[in-house]
Amino acid sequence: MPVLDKKDSPFEEIAPGIKRWELVNGERGAESLTVADVILDSGTKVPIHTHPTEEAMVVLEGDLDAILGDEVIPVTSGQTVVAPPGVKHGFVNQSGATARVMAIFPTGRIERTLVK
Repeated sequence: MPVLDKKDSPFEEIAPGIKRWELVNGERGAESLTVADVILDSGTKVPIHTHPTEEAMVVLEGDLDAILGDEVIPVTSGQTVVAPPGVKHGFVNQSGATARVMAIFPTGRIERTLVK
């Protein structure tokens, strides 16, 4: 069983002020799992998108507005948002503080489609 270190994880800025590390994925040894650590600066928005798989998003730190389908739901640390396959989702951070989310997918390779 490999032990993976975040400092060795691929990093991307998916939108201004949104930093994302893929901690586990197909390129890092997993066949059917992706886990990402996402940091959202205050005043940022994760672009609305969909996936062909479900996604669980665990709020580790902060307060966010979760967009799930046509709903906007306030969420806080300790809560998990589950987006079914094909359902649009994202987050808005209007809290005045940084927030952190752990994103979990049942696939080693994520497919993402942006929604306008």
